[in-house]
Amino acid sequence: MGEPSVSFPFGVETQRWFPSFAILDKSFLDGVNPAQLQDYAQKGWTFGVPEVLMYEQLRKRDARRTANFFKLHSIENSLVRLPGIGEMFRAEAKTLKPASTVIRAKLIKLTVQRGPSGEYFELSGRAQLSTKERSAELKTKLPKAIDMWRSLGAMPELKNASPKEIPEMIKELSLKVRDDREDMRGFYGNHRHSSFPPAELVDEKWALFRWIQVQLLAGLDFIGRHGLKAKPNQEKLLHELLDLDYLIPALLVGGLACREKRFIDRFRFLRPDGVVLR
Repeated sequence: MGEPSVSFPFGVETQRWFPSFAILDKSFLDGVNPAQLQDYAQKGWTFGVPEVLMYEQLRKRDARRTANFFKLHSIENSLVRLPGIGEMFRAEAKTLKPASTVIRAKLIKLTVQRGPSGEYFELSGRAQLSTKERSAELKTKLPKAIDMWRSLGAMPELKNASPKEIPEMIKELSLKVRDDREDMRGFYGNHRHSSFPPAELVDEKWALFRWIQVQLLAGLDFIGRHGLKAKPNQEKLLHELLDLDYLIPALLVGGLACREKRFIDRFRFLRPDGVVLR
């Protein structure tokens, strides 16, 4: 039997036979206690902290979020901070290489101290402003995302389907999103910014490619659950939009720590070879 192959997504060593790198989702962090999290770390797991997790931790103040910071502090040596999706896109545009091969994850240092109000891990004024700006940006971004998802209803396969045929058609289109690389490249090529890499370069190793996949699947799922005219709960849709920023790096590294079934199912659908901690 040969030696396990080794790769370094975002500079983190991981072995194909013994996967040990997973993107940390808030649902997992909420659900484990410090001892459980430390046990994973002692067994050699490295957790990737995406930008969206820190945003979700900081956009509200409550006891659970404060407890989560203490959990993270307890395994600092097993945490790495990943770049945001926009930073990945810019790196791929500049280098013409997958972001996971040119950007190194960074170590995280959490200082346990009380802020002026007596709260632990209190934000500075600058950080508070940045978080508010991100929240405002998301409120603007969500209607645009919904419009894009609804636009998939104009696809001939869905537009010409009867209500009874739509679920099966969505299933077929979802498989195409997963399996037809050339079709995904064609979609990307039709919508790419002129500064982005040419379509023939991108594949499943690229953040740009994975973004296309997760957005299309999100749109098909939206149509399947809500149709084209319903007005679903905005807070739930905002949460789903944030989930996509977890899903992209999880697909790139092949590991996800999560406790939300729908999110896990989507990851497993796109990365059957991936590993899930729950």
